[in-house]
Amino acid sequence: MNTAGKAFLAAGVVTVAAVARRRRRTPAVQQADRWLVVTVNRSPDDVQSSLPDDLARWRDQIEISIRPATGDKGTELRAKPAGEVSHDDVRLALRKAKAVLEAGEVIQPDTAPTHPGPMGKVLQRVTSRAGGGGRL
Repeated sequence: MNTAGKAFLAAGVVTVAAVARRRRRTPAVQQADRWLVVTVNRSPDDVQSSLPDDLARWRDQIEISIRPATGDKGTELRAKPAGEVSHDDVRLALRKAKAVLEAGEVIQPDTAPTHPGPMGKVLQRVTSRAGGGGRL
């Protein structure tokens, strides 16, 4: 194995170790108690009167808080699971609610122009899971 191959292998090992260490730091139980927050570019009255269906259907299973965002920059829409609904479902509903409130619809990204080779399959798998994690 040449030097470049060893460097790529070492970088991969370091990345896997960092991801594993980070996942251990945030247990799922602790995550379920956290508020999920998005800032919507609309007034609090507009958000309160037109809460999207994605959040409204779980109103009895989640805690919802609507308040002005810091510095008059829109509205802070907060949600936290309180019933049987999962943390990931609430997160996805918040993302969709933000899109509906700001753009009127949930805009889907274009499909990636990839071929069915190994890297194309990796890219398809990553983009199909992208809606579930990461930043709000």
